[in-house]
Amino acid sequence: MTQSQPEISPYDTGARYEPKLWQPNSEAVAEVMRSGEARDIGNVDFTNGENSTVVAVHVSRSDDGMYTVHLIPMCNEDRIRAELHREMDLAVIEPGTSRPV
Repeated sequence: MTQSQPEISPYDTGARYEPKLWQPNSEAVAEVMRSGEARDIGNVDFTNGENSTVVAVHVSRSDDGMYTVHLIPMCNEDRIRAELHREMDLAVIEPGTSRPV
């Protein structure tokens, strides 16, 4: 009988960065609400192999019904590219191609 090898995840290989919630449970969320830092609720950090945060991300819904994905770079902003994967195509936003609002 052969021993099976444990499966290696994309997080283990570094192919994907691991998500880390800013508030890991409801008690932490309540504490943030009491502190007045509610804008931090829902952020997820993605950390690299050195456990450094690369980007923080959250999603919100605007008054017009649009969903907005917020990317907060924690590294050199020129190192962030966004890809929007859609059913029929892929949209890529390269550094330096966005317009300030």
